[in-house]
Amino acid sequence: MRVNLKITQMGFILVGIPLVFELVFVGILAYRMQQAEIEIKKQAATKQILFITGSLGILAGQAAGYLAGYSRMPSRYFRTRYRSTVKQWSERYHELEILLADDPKHLKILNDTKPSFLKGIRLMGQIEESIDNGGEGKVVNNPMQLLDVKNLIDSLSDPVGLIMTDYIKLAEEGPKREDKAKEQVMYTIAVGVAVNIILAIFLANLFTTGIGKRVKRVQENIRRVPKGIPLNKPLEGTDEIAQLDTFFHSMVDELEEARKMQRYLIAMVSHDLRSPLTTVSGLLTLLNAGAWGELTDEAQQKVGTAEADIHRLIALTNDLLDTERLASGKLELTFGDATISEAIHEAVESVRTFADQHHVKLEEPEASEQTAEFDKDRIVQVMVNLLSNAVKYSPADSSVSVGFECDRQWLHIWIQDQGRGVPADFQTIIFEKFQQVTESDAREKGGKGLGLSICKTIVVQHGGTIGVESENGSGSKFWFRIPVKQRQSFNHVISLSDSKVGVPKS
Repeated sequence: MRVNLKITQMGFILVGIPLVFELVFVGILAYRMQQAEIEIKKQAATKQILFITGSLGILAGQAAGYLAGYSRMPSRYFRTRYRSTVKQWSERYHELEILLADDPKHLKILNDTKPSFLKGIRLMGQIEESIDNGGEGKVVNNPMQLLDVKNLIDSLSDPVGLIMTDYIKLAEEGPKREDKAKEQVMYTIAVGVAVNIILAIFLANLFTTGIGKRVKRVQENIRRVPKGIPLNKPLEGTDEIAQLDTFFHSMVDELEEARKMQRYLIAMVSHDLRSPLTTVSGLLTLLNAGAWGELTDEAQQKVGTAEADIHRLIALTNDLLDTERLASGKLELTFGDATISEAIHEAVESVRTFADQHHVKLEEPEASEQTAEFDKDRIVQVMVNLLSNAVKYSPADSSVSVGFECDRQWLHIWIQDQGRGVPADFQTIIFEKFQQVTESDAREKGGKGLGLSICKTIVVQHGGTIGVESENGSGSKFWFRIPVKQRQSFNHVISLSDSKVGVPKS
């Protein structure tokens, strides 16, 4: 899915949509809960109405009975009970009016009984007053007054009974309506949770597609740069990530152009330097050998010094060329079966003159017929570099020894010297480009810190590892380990910083 939204716009979407949904969900849930609460209140009101309608007839009968008793025996007890009952009857009637305020149909029925209710109250009041004035016994002896009271009570009972009947039906239906309201609340919650999950998945997918995958694309391009792998196509769109990726592509293009210029410059300078340096070196060698006449001791010393400087320049030029080839992946390895002791002997012989000049003795293992599969020239180059360093940093009249072990899987070669050693803090970084133990090494010992980085890259291209074991002041043991059989090709593009230096595993 193509997304042209900016990150800020995407952020508003990721925050705004859930917020709007939550507000809508809370509103609907609040409405459902309010409806459920209304049903509960209706159910309670229905029960109260049923209680009052049932008690009105009882209170009317009780009031008439207490009044009849008061007429026969005008005592304080009957009058108190009568008045209390009439008061309750009147209060219940008015309470029923209030409860039926939201029910026009049944309120009209109740209001139609109000004249009879008020007339009954007045009639019983008149009877009470007559008894209080000494007319006890007359009420009972006057059937018309009793009949009026009975008719009034009957006229109230039928409408109230109708209201009671209707509300009994409502009371029977109430639990169902209450359960339905509760079900709607639960249904709303369930739907809200489901929609929330779906919305979360949708937004997560939108984020992953719109931002996450695009960020991973940029990260992948970043990882490809040091490995020399072509970058992915620039991202489409106008968002910040697409702009960043476009800028990154532009930066890599400029960096590649700079690298090309750097490699071209190194190759050009190295080529233009090596040819005249080789010529000058040959002339100095002939001059020192007396090809144009014998030289004085002082002249021979000066020529020898110049010849040594020329050799260092040639070695530096070769290191620069090897560095350029390794960095560009143009250094091809030719694997083949080679005798291990022969490769060691060749390396030792290449360094022997240099060792004699430093009064350092070289010791190599006894000749052996053991073979392994490797690029002989490059492994010899590794050993020459390690041996040269060992001789360079060894004191006079000391020795440098070469040893190896070979099993079915690994060939392990080491060079042991008696020099100053390598501090622990430098045992890893010295295998990187332009790294030396001290700044004075380049000035006093020569070299620019390229030899060990070249060794490391060659060993890594063989599928091996390289390292050093040393204690400061106690000599050093440089080692490397490569597979006996090269089962896969390591001729891939690799920079001098790609490889890892570590202790060999058993």
